[in-house]
Amino acid sequence: MTTPCPPGWHFLTMEPISGSIQQPIDYVRSLGSGDLDLPLAVEVVLMLFLHYVDSHEQLLLRKHTWCTDTASLDRHVTVGAFGRNGVFVSGHPSNFASQGLGICGRIR
Repeated sequence: MTTPCPPGWHFLTMEPISGSIQQPIDYVRSLGSGDLDLPLAVEVVLMLFLHYVDSHEQLLLRKHTWCTDTASLDRHVTVGAFGRNGVFVSGHPSNFASQGLGICGRIR
C-alpha cells in the first residue's frame, strides 16, 4: 500500500453493488456505467476507518471489494472483512470469484 490517496472528495458505495457478488473483476465493465470505477485500495481503507470513527459502524464486515490496484503475479487487490482484527487486504487473479467478494464502486 504505497499508493497515496489523491486529494479531493471520494464517493464510494458502502456495500458491494447488487449483482457484483461472486463475480470476477471484469464484471465492472458489464455494468456499462461511465460514472462508476473500481476504487483504489487506499480509498476503501480510508472509507472504512473514517466511517467507523464517525459512526462506530463497521462496513464490509463480511464482504470484500475489488480494487483497481494490482499486486504481484498479475493479481488484483481486494479489501474488506473489517472486523476486530482490522482490515483484510489480499490479491486474487482476475477470474477469481468468491462469496462475499463484489464491487464497491467509486462514483465520478
